[in-house]
Amino acid sequence: MKIANLITLFCLTVPLMAIEHDITIENTNYTLSKVPFSDDNRILYNYNRLRLSDKMKEGNFFMTVIADIDNYYGADYIDSFEYQFLRTIKADTPFNIETNAKNYGEGEIFARIHRFNVGYVDEKHHVIFGLQKISMGVGRIWTPTDLFNPRNPLALEPDQIYGNYALSYTYALGGLSEAMAVVAKRHDDSYKYAGRIKTNIGLADIAVDLFSSNDAQMIAYEIEGNLFDTGVEWRSEGGYYKDKLLDKDFHQTILGVDYGFVNGLTIMTEWLHSSETYRVDEILLTQNSTLSNNRHLSSDYLGASGYYDFNLLINGAISIIYSLEDQSSFISPLIEYSLSDDASLALGALLYTGDDQSEFGSLEGNTYYLRWKVTF
Repeated sequence: MKIANLITLFCLTVPLMAIEHDITIENTNYTLSKVPFSDDNRILYNYNRLRLSDKMKEGNFFMTVIADIDNYYGADYIDSFEYQFLRTIKADTPFNIETNAKNYGEGEIFARIHRFNVGYVDEKHHVIFGLQKISMGVGRIWTPTDLFNPRNPLALEPDQIYGNYALSYTYALGGLSEAMAVVAKRHDDSYKYAGRIKTNIGLADIAVDLFSSNDAQMIAYEIEGNLFDTGVEWRSEGGYYKDKLLDKDFHQTILGVDYGFVNGLTIMTEWLHSSETYRVDEILLTQNSTLSNNRHLSSDYLGASGYYDFNLLINGAISIIYSLEDQSSFISPLIEYSLSDDASLALGALLYTGDDQSEFGSLEGNTYYLRWKVTF
């Protein structure tokens, strides 16, 4: 390395040494047994994600950097149609956030930028620029108003979602009110725009959301509050959507409630209704579009989840999604054992019930997994 480059690197590094850093290393490892879709044979493979995070802060300014190294081991899986299809789903950003995959015979390894942003925050202003998560919606299972980072409740990790290359600004109008504006650049160099005004009306927090892009438009609401003094939390979100890509207009809404019992059991239920349904090919061929997670085969679904601490070391959780149209269901149980304050071991499954022609029953068999997770 040239002396000039060393001097430049030193000048850039010294200021960072004075900044407050919060560095974490997290490794998540899955060993899975499943039948990939469009396949008839059960296979065993391993997935490992090494995540490096650094959250820096200096006064009112901050910076977040999160990078992943992903490794899939198992030739049968990386050669499957499922893996090849999932690798075609990319982040909606104007640049590639992943390196080229390195195939080493039995597996593939690649790196990814998960988050990379800078920002400023004080009592009135909150500004973030860069690869970030845009938080919209109040749903626990479905978030139909979130057209930036929608969660997929059927995924192995529903909350592991791509970031957006965006500028977001939130202004505190008062103690209980705020306004937010977002502009994000997409993979095709077009833009997504959104705005939200949120306030409190005594019984609940309410918000009005607006969204516009070259393939979708939305006007929506969010509402969340407590049911008097019962301890029940209730919420709803939804709105009117224009699907420009498939030339459809529809409305969609959720209604949900949560309740935590004194014995440590927490339960949650949610209902999703869509006025428009889609065919399987329409859903699969539009995975990289804005409304990918708002397109459903059925009009109505019921969802529920429960979480319980058996003791200080063992906890369990279960999530269920039930299609009211064809009576099929998706069930995701999990039991976790704490090895230490920084490590855990879990057994889980993704189960599908229903006849062969139903939405969930038509999927290619259940998935079982062992998860090991450690944080440094």
